[in-house]
Amino acid sequence: MAYRTDIKIDNNDIVIFNNDLVLVQSDDQHIADTINAAPGWWKQFPVDGVGILNYFKGRNVQQELARSIQINLQSDGYNSRPLISYDNSGNLIIDTNVTV
Repeated sequence: MAYRTDIKIDNNDIVIFNNDLVLVQSDDQHIADTINAAPGWWKQFPVDGVGILNYFKGRNVQQELARSIQINLQSDGYNSRPLISYDNSGNLIIDTNVTV
C-alpha cells in the first residue's frame, strides 16, 4: 500500500520551504487529527472524528474510547486495536496499534 502524504504542519502552522508547501508522510498526523477532531468538525465528513476532549470528563471510559478510535480509524482504512491506559500520574495513554 502506498504511503499517504499531506501538507506538513508543525506547531499548527503549514511548513513552507523555498516558497512551496512541504509534503510528508502523513499517517501519524492523520491519526492524531482523527482522534482530536469531534464529529462535525469537517463538513465533508460530518461523522468523522473521535472527540478525545469529550472523554476526559468521564470515568472508566477506556472501552468506549478504544471502540470509537477503532471505528474511526477503520473507516479511514487503518487496522487498529487501541489500548487505553493511565500512567501513575493519571495521564491518559493511547496506543493505537495501527497497521496500514
